[in-house]
Amino acid sequence: MSLANRLTTLVAPYEPLVAGCVWQGEQCIWATREQVSYPAASTIKLAILATLLDQQPDLDQPISMTLSPKVGGAGVLQLLHATTMPLRDVMALMISVSDNYATNLLIEFVTMPAVNQWLAAHHFQQTQLNRLLMDGTAAAAGHENQISAADAVGILRYLLREHPVVLPWLLNQQFRYKLPASFDETTSTIQVANKTGEGPLIDHDVARFKTTSGQFDVAILTQGFEHRQDALTLLSSIGAELATALQN
Repeated sequence: MSLANRLTTLVAPYEPLVAGCVWQGEQCIWATREQVSYPAASTIKLAILATLLDQQPDLDQPISMTLSPKVGGAGVLQLLHATTMPLRDVMALMISVSDNYATNLLIEFVTMPAVNQWLAAHHFQQTQLNRLLMDGTAAAAGHENQISAADAVGILRYLLREHPVVLPWLLNQQFRYKLPASFDETTSTIQVANKTGEGPLIDHDVARFKTTSGQFDVAILTQGFEHRQDALTLLSSIGAELATALQN
C-alpha cells in the first residue's frame, strides 16, 4: 500500500474532523480538505513570523514589553521581569515555546493589517489574523484567527526557504507530542522542525521531517474530536507513517 493510501486509511474514520496535506519536494503527494479554514490556534504564529522577517528588521533591536499587556497560556515571558528584549529573542520565544505574550508583542510591533496584507500578497487566502492571542472578548464576538492545511504547510515551506534563521527555533519546538511523538526520543536520524497549535477541541501540527535522504512537509489540522487522545493518536500515527517512509 502506498504512503498516500495508508494516510487516507488512517484519516478515514475521522474525515469530517481532519484536514491535511503532505509535500515531497515540489509535489503534494497526499491531501484531504486542505483548503478548508480551521481556527488557527498557535499555527498563526508562522504568518506573523514570515511577515516580520520579510520586512528585514534589525533582529537585535529592543522590543518594549509595554507594547501589549501580559497574557497567560503557553510561554514563559509573562514570568520574566525584563522591560525590553531583542526582537530575535521575542520571535524565538513565540516559536520554540509558543509564547502568547511574545506573540502579542510582535502583533503590535508589526501590526495586524500588515500580517493580513502579507498573507494576501502571497496568496494564502484561507488564513487571517483577526485578533490577539488569548483575547477571549474578541473570540466570543466571533473574531477568530483562521488557517488551512495548505496555507500552513505553504507558510512553513516559505519560512524555511527564505529565512534560515527560523530553523533552530522550529527544531527546538518544545511541543513534540503530536506528529513526532512516536519516534522523537528514540531516533536521531529524523530532524523535525515543527509548530503546533491547540485550543478547545483543536490540535494541529505543521512540520518538516528531514533525513539525509529526503524530506516531507506536512500539516495536519484537527477540530471537534470528542476524545482528545484520539486526535493525538492520529497525529502520532501519521508522523510514524512519514518516518517509516523516510527510513525505507
